[in-house]
Amino acid sequence: MEKITIVGLGNMGSALLRGLLKSPGLQKQALAIFDVDASRVKNLVTSPRVTGLSSLADVQGENNVVILCIKPQDLHGVAEGLKGRLSPSCLLISILAGKKTDSVADELNFKGAVVRAMPNIAAVIAQAATAMVANSVCSNEQKEIAEMIFKGVGEAFWTKESLMDTVTGLSGSGPAYIYMVIEALADGGLKMGMPRDLALKLATQTVLGAAAMVKETGLHPAILKDQVTTPAGTTISALHELEERGLRSMFVSAVEKATNRSVELGKA
Repeated sequence: MEKITIVGLGNMGSALLRGLLKSPGLQKQALAIFDVDASRVKNLVTSPRVTGLSSLADVQGENNVVILCIKPQDLHGVAEGLKGRLSPSCLLISILAGKKTDSVADELNFKGAVVRAMPNIAAVIAQAATAMVANSVCSNEQKEIAEMIFKGVGEAFWTKESLMDTVTGLSGSGPAYIYMVIEALADGGLKMGMPRDLALKLATQTVLGAAAMVKETGLHPAILKDQVTTPAGTTISALHELEERGLRSMFVSAVEKATNRSVELGKA
């Protein structure tokens, strides 16, 4: 591909730009960026490789990877500026919650390859979890390009379209759930007399370390949980309280609610 163009420079769009600039496999790749807020474009043209666009009419229509990093409700307006302008030689990548590959292609009157992806906010520090699905005309080469882009900001996995709303509910919205866990743990330390800054540092490192244990050992979380839990100890007392108050069910319900909302956004 001659160029990669990011449309929308909010948290995710700007994070992807930083990831692309750092990605070893894309060190010479020409990049273009557009946002309705011209100041965002100006502030993010930080490399000779990056070209700021003043209009959607300036988006290259041939051999271009166009990444839509906009809100679902903004798709129609962006589509008006791009409709019929992208040839099938382009690859269209959408991170719009709830919007299926065919609906995005139809909005833009686009006949080429479409990849639907759902990264999360951890892309800002290159630690995102991203799931992707491609439409039927997407070639292996185009899938490799999409994978390279999202591996530049974390880890990326292929799935099927029917699971993408669940991806949104689990990993797309998931960081917010974990931020609440960290905040609550720190508040617990505060309640028991610990200084707030120390409580927050300990809570943050505890969550980070626990996640790293799951990832690096490959063991099921239940096994690791049992390794920490001793008879008549402090941990089993705390786990009993969490189960009694429905922590597990609350997380399951949170993923369900976010998934259903993603479905609703796709119909809007």
